[in-house]
Amino acid sequence: MPLGIQQNNSFVQTTLDIWNDKVFYQEQEFPAGHFAASILNISDDELRELIQSGGAPTFLLPVVVQGSEQEAAQVFPLLRERIMYLAELIWRYPPFCYNDHGQELAQINFLFDESALPKIRVPHSEFQQEFLMFCAAITRIPVAILHFVTVGKFFELDYLRRLKKRNETFFAIASHDCFNSEQFWKEMQELQSWDMEQFSVHPELTSSYVFARSPKNEKEMVFVNRVSFLRLVDFYTFDLMNGLHHGHAPSQCRGCGKYFLTTNGHMPKYCDGIAPQDSRMTCRQYGAMMRQKEQNKQHPIYRLFSTRTNTIRKHHQRGKISDELRREALYVAECYRDKALMDNDYAANGYEKDMEQEHVYAEARKRLK
Repeated sequence: MPLGIQQNNSFVQTTLDIWNDKVFYQEQEFPAGHFAASILNISDDELRELIQSGGAPTFLLPVVVQGSEQEAAQVFPLLRERIMYLAELIWRYPPFCYNDHGQELAQINFLFDESALPKIRVPHSEFQQEFLMFCAAITRIPVAILHFVTVGKFFELDYLRRLKKRNETFFAIASHDCFNSEQFWKEMQELQSWDMEQFSVHPELTSSYVFARSPKNEKEMVFVNRVSFLRLVDFYTFDLMNGLHHGHAPSQCRGCGKYFLTTNGHMPKYCDGIAPQDSRMTCRQYGAMMRQKEQNKQHPIYRLFSTRTNTIRKHHQRGKISDELRREALYVAECYRDKALMDNDYAANGYEKDMEQEHVYAEARKRLK
């Protein structure tokens, strides 16, 4: 049996299989901490829409269950429509983007079929309990995401980002300091006033063991810890803590601003996603290039080149030289710079003289004849 099989993940319950520093969800393998880091990338606008969509069905639900038959019949199609819209939104985000959407859609169709309305209105019936449980679960998901995103971003910015080392010990200290600080709970105070999906550093879960084929050797069997959650905020919190335990932590890219998971002790600045500044590069590559440029600015050859080319551009802006001469003079300066970088003797003995302003202009005018 492969890891992550038969987990029965849904809007009502989420389950993870834990093995070493990996987690398995719906038969897919992820590094521990993947879900906690990924959900932080939901934008403020998306989160706002999600919260609004999660609240909309709650005003209709009492009418369907307790209103008059006529009122219930009128409202029921609208409730289904809003539940479907909410489901479509939730399916965009982890872990629900990995779920069996066909299976979840079938459950919505079953619970919200027109013929189901009389059964929904039977007090304390098994069908009513299943219907109410589903509605409660799906409408709580936006609140859970809001709570955890608030926690995760605060933790990353105020504690993880300032660490001198990134390993289990330092992550444990950061977690202790953050989740015992008055400032953190002050930030959370308004959110904690919600009576559902409140954040706790001690997630509620049920745990058991399953037996599966080893990911390293299919001929071997391993014990796998299967952990299940009824509250989504506990799912994210457990994944965060499990990741930190294995030296994995979320970090915000200085290039694109997205959150990504680090899995080694390096001090991260950039992710491996496409750089918004240049689609030909990753953020990591773009950051390395910009760092090299900054270092180049301090090199004597580049400093002189920068001074000379800035003067050429100023002369052009003031009308002292033509656009044609500007382009040729910049080309000449680039040639001298490249020659100096390749030839140490020329850099020491001829570069500075050749880069004198009048000499550059004189060579440029020769090329234009």
